[in-house]
Amino acid sequence: MFNELTKLFGGQRKERRHSPRKKARFNISWVKNGNELIPGVGMEMSLNGLLLATKTPPGVPDFDIIMEIQGRKIRTRLHTARSGSILRENQQWTVIGATYSGIAADDYDAIVRFCKDIPESANRAATELAAKDKTDDAYRMLPMRVQQHVLDALIRLGRLDMPMPNQQPLLRMSPLGTDKGKQRLAVHSRIAGGHGADPQSFDSVIVIDESGAVKVES
Repeated sequence: MFNELTKLFGGQRKERRHSPRKKARFNISWVKNGNELIPGVGMEMSLNGLLLATKTPPGVPDFDIIMEIQGRKIRTRLHTARSGSILRENQQWTVIGATYSGIAADDYDAIVRFCKDIPESANRAATELAAKDKTDDAYRMLPMRVQQHVLDALIRLGRLDMPMPNQQPLLRMSPLGTDKGKQRLAVHSRIAGGHGADPQSFDSVIVIDESGAVKVES
């Protein structure tokens, strides 16, 4: 059954040419209301996104999922590119083709290895080094444009240095919950100092609304 669904809803021919794709069953659930896991079936994965089927669709274009590949649990945010419903064995399934819109760098490396059939051991040293310099997932799970809004807001207030190209910003972030569609997050940021000045640390609370606008609450 799932082979048929993959043929119907899988990546378009242009996508297959430019991105390695792997057709394989993998465990996946989408996250409802922040912590409830709704089971699904992963059917195909690429470097740009994935294909999943579920009996209970999210009902929104952007949603979080937790999947397991090669013994590693990965949480990422998806954006629906296409979807459709199909009846199989008297059961209604929704099939969703989605792209990654927020994913931690080391988790994305695991997806690359999975799609290209690279053994875990081949990249173990690089993975361990990346983990030592890891910015927390709460920040990296945000869409790229929202990440930039967060950086801009903190830099304007003098609570963060402008990161150099390919450098992670000096901040850590943790969720404080949501209220009426707005996310509240605690942010610990640093200014490195220099020219004899001591490093400075700052604790802020930011609010991100549904449009992605960022407000520093304190």
